[in-house]
Amino acid sequence: MELNRVNHLEQIPPEDWGKTPASVKKLVEEMAQEIEQQSKKLTEVLTVQEQL
Repeated sequence: MELNRVNHLEQIPPEDWGKTPASVKKLVEEMAQEIEQQSKKLTEVLTVQEQL
């Protein structure tokens, strides 16, 4: 099963991102990275599950 990947950072308008404090940007980037990692893990689990 393939899940659609979403680039969460692309959903933030550049003018808003430009006004965002560096500490918040760092947190948002880390959270987006964690979401991507979890999505990959979920895809792997679902692939294995489909094979059962």
